[in-house]
Amino acid sequence: MSTKIIHYSVCRYVPDILRDEFINVGVLTHVPEEEWCHFYRTKNLTRIKNFDDEVELDVISVLLESLEYQFNSNIFSSPEHTGIGNHDFLSKEISNFVNQIQFSEIRTLTSEDLQEDIQDLCDMYLYYDKKKSERINKDRVRRLVSKMFSTSRLRSFVDRTPDLFNNFKQRPFDFSIKVNNHETYIKALSFDYKQSNKFYNEIKAFLYDLEYFRDMNINDIKVVINNTEFEKDFEKLALKILKEKTDVYTLSEFSEYINEAESEFIK
Repeated sequence: MSTKIIHYSVCRYVPDILRDEFINVGVLTHVPEEEWCHFYRTKNLTRIKNFDDEVELDVISVLLESLEYQFNSNIFSSPEHTGIGNHDFLSKEISNFVNQIQFSEIRTLTSEDLQEDIQDLCDMYLYYDKKKSERINKDRVRRLVSKMFSTSRLRSFVDRTPDLFNNFKQRPFDFSIKVNNHETYIKALSFDYKQSNKFYNEIKAFLYDLEYFRDMNINDIKVVINNTEFEKDFEKLALKILKEKTDVYTLSEFSEYINEAESEFIK
């Protein structure tokens, strides 16, 4: 099966560059072999307003529309806009965005299915654009975490089938990262359940595994869950209990954790 390279960068709205706070507002993708790029903008402007109550949404909307025009039109096929087939195309195009609209560092994903992988990128970084009815299960969370690792400089340190078993001879963890002889184990979970009882049963089973491994002095364990606003009472309760036992990250938070780990371990 042929593979192609996707370069991508996350577009962020930064209300005040001194506060170092931001919210994801788009994903910019580039496939050099196809001489193609596309900007996927958020449709959830209300969330931007909730993040920054002083923002003028009309201004943000115009900025996002201008990015759509810049990257989604056919201007790159004209003689004065060359280089879209080059792998450094994005780095040149986004270098001047340093104010309220900024782009993350460019990451690279090797893809066998462009449509699926680009959709996953959008779902990962623009999760709140999705309808609540479009639920994401733990298999999807696992797949998105796997793609985060695939695009990071930590990928050579990642084991996707960690050789660690509970007392039922099961592998409870989806990934492990081993850097400098220190190993971190990662479990993917979803909080998007319609029935609280089924959800609680899965949480209880994982808490049992946690205690088992703590008795073996295996303590660096992290849980990654889907992005969620924790609106339901059973979500809030499960989050409270899990956080008392281990570190819990949403997909967005885990993406930032990987960025920080790269800075710390990869020089």
